[in-house]
Parts: sequence; structure tokens; C-alpha cells
Amino acid sequence: MTETEPIRVGPGFAAEFPGAVASAAEAAANLVRAASALLDEIQRGRAPLAPLSPSAFEALAVIDGAGQPLPSGVIADRLLVSSASMTSLLDTLERRGLVARLPHPTDRRMILVDIKDEGRRIVDEMLPIVHATDTAAFRALTEDERQLLIELLTRLRRQISEMAATEPPRPKPRRKPRTT
Repeated sequence: MTETEPIRVGPGFAAEFPGAVASAAEAAANLVRAASALLDEIQRGRAPLAPLSPSAFEALAVIDGAGQPLPSGVIADRLLVSSASMTSLLDTLERRGLVARLPHPTDRRMILVDIKDEGRRIVDEMLPIVHATDTAAFRALTEDERQLLIELLTRLRRQISEMAATEPPRPKPRRKPRTT
């Protein structure tokens, strides 16, 4: 299989995973592979700007996009990272002179994070790269196909959100084929 061929499960999938749907496994694998490839391509484009991780670029974009200093917890929520990971990330960004931690004006227990000029310069150069990469990648689809993809992914996200509010599915045990 090459990187551009669809990921398919083997012919014994249904027997090995009773109750599982082959096309669901294939759709999930292809979605994850496509998302990973797009993120890798975005990172390839923005890496020359600064030696920062994807999370660091994203944190800068979140802070810049807010237009005002943000509590670190808000940034962590938007990046879907733990507070410990956020602290480490902000330590790195602050050490590099890209953000500043400020006291909260009314709550001494909180700190706010603001973007500095160098961080803003990186975001100003990075975001056009991200959008140009998105545009180039999605040229493979027509406008109607892109709109359909958005609708389908929204339905999928809604389903996953509903699933998160319930008990995880209880799958049937795997029936690993015997090798002779």
C-alpha cells in the first residue's frame, strides 16, 4: 500500500472483530491518516519560522487570536492539553521571549498570558502558511465536496460528542485467527 491508496482492512476483519463494521474501521483509519498528513505538511511549512512544536505555534495563535491576555487554563482548554503540559509549554514560550505572564488584575491566584511582539510576528508569518497549505491540500476536492466533507465531519463530531456522554461501547471479544 502506498501513502495515497485507501487504507483497507483485511478480508477476515468481520470474523476477527464480531460486531465491528469494516467500513467504519477503514473510514477512521483514513481520516486519521489524512489529518496526520495535513498536520505534518502544515508543520513542514511553518518549521522554518521558528524552532517550535506544533503545540507552541497553536498556543501563540490562540493567544494572538484572543486579542487580549488569556488565563493559561483557557489556552489549555482550547489546545486540549493538560495544565501540566500547558505550564511546560508556556515556560518554553516565555523563555524564548514570545509570551509574558502577567498578574491577573482582580484575582491574585491567576496569571494571564500575553503574546509579545516576536510571538505576534511569528503568528503573522505562520497563519498565511497554514491557510495556503489548507488551500493547496483541499484543491483535490471541489467546493461542493468540501462543503459535503464539512457536513459529514460535523455529523461525525456530533455523534462522538453524544458518545462521550454515555458508557463506552462494549465490544465483542476479538477472535484472533489461528496460525498454523
